[in-house]
Amino acid sequence: MTLTRHMDGGFTDLTMRHVAYKLSSDILLQEVANELVILNLADGQYYGLNEIGARIIELMSSGEDINSITETLLEEFDVEQTVLERDIQTLIEELQEHALIESAD
Repeated sequence: MTLTRHMDGGFTDLTMRHVAYKLSSDILLQEVANELVILNLADGQYYGLNEIGARIIELMSSGEDINSITETLLEEFDVEQTVLERDIQTLIEELQEHALIESAD
């Protein structure tokens, strides 16, 4: 899983902006050569995240909501807001699909 898909448009569900997520208790994280490797202990699958994906996980782990994560990443990386929002939404959907994160609420 990496943030490589670029589509036009931002968050389709504006309520998603204020949602916070937490990491599943069934995962292990390890940074390896500018990539974050996630091991899902429930099924033994490994996933890799690039630098931006790893930063999203770091911010998510500190309890920040999607809006705060987006604002932070816009300051840290040279990326258009609509592209970033779409990539964050896509990553969250993929992480949820593989049971790597869950809603913190």
